[in-house]
Amino acid sequence: MMRRTLLLGSLAWPGAAQQVLYQPLPPTGSAYLRIVNATAELLIIRANTIGHVSLGTDPLQRASPYAVQEAVADRPVELAFTAGSARGDMTLLVEPGSFNTLIVVTDGAALRTMPVVDQTQFNQTRARLTFYNATTGCPAAGLVLDPDGQSVFADVQQGTARMRSVNPVSAQVRVACGASRSAPFALGALEAGGQYSVWMMMVSGQPIGFVTRDTTTPWRP
Repeated sequence: MMRRTLLLGSLAWPGAAQQVLYQPLPPTGSAYLRIVNATAELLIIRANTIGHVSLGTDPLQRASPYAVQEAVADRPVELAFTAGSARGDMTLLVEPGSFNTLIVVTDGAALRTMPVVDQTQFNQTRARLTFYNATTGCPAAGLVLDPDGQSVFADVQQGTARMRSVNPVSAQVRVACGASRSAPFALGALEAGGQYSVWMMMVSGQPIGFVTRDTTTPWRP
């Protein structure tokens, strides 16, 4: 059984608000949180702030949208996880005005969580690409262009992320851990002003990689 209390740091809200430019802004004192399934099983999450969430193992099922967490200065996010026979729970403290990603991985017979405070820079003429090393066994992950091997990201530690702005073009890439590389996959048609996440995970000891577009669940007053 896992029990952890974690504090996630604060980022400037004006930059983060660009991600929800056309949606009603949540109350002052709110934050955003998404959860990512980096296990090999269906992940079931129960939380006091977002209710019941299930995340599958297909690439487009693994990452939830960012969800509003109201009044985070006054109450922690209480979470319980189930993936196959593994279970865990934790208390997560997040700072108002922050965007946060919580990655859940399998660590032996237990579940482990890796929190990331996301950078929120916005550029309307370029795409924002964030690379996440969502593993427990790759201390220096990277993303390379395929087939020439040119590095896009390098030496990203496990449980961390790195962001950069890129020209909105399509490309084939692979995630890499040392000499091990995933099958090639397309970044897709990146759009100017769009914000995307590239995920590196381990399945049966082999790296897999895929890309998702960052989205938020609209807040309703």
